[in-house]
Amino acid sequence: MSSTTLTRFAPLMRDPDPAGARRAAQELFDKHGILVVFPADIADGRIDNMWFEAIGKRLYGRNR
Repeated sequence: MSSTTLTRFAPLMRDPDPAGARRAAQELFDKHGILVVFPADIADGRIDNMWFEAIGKRLYGRNR
């Protein structure tokens, strides 16, 4: 097996872990009060998209 300058990064090349993203989002909320909403949360109907549109308009004005 040959070695390249990218060989040291091989362990980092993994598929994304959805459970890991949820854990990270939970940690952000617990430590900093940052709320992360994933697109799948809206797409599967757990959260109504209307709420996010209203919050965005209230904070940032209308979409351009």
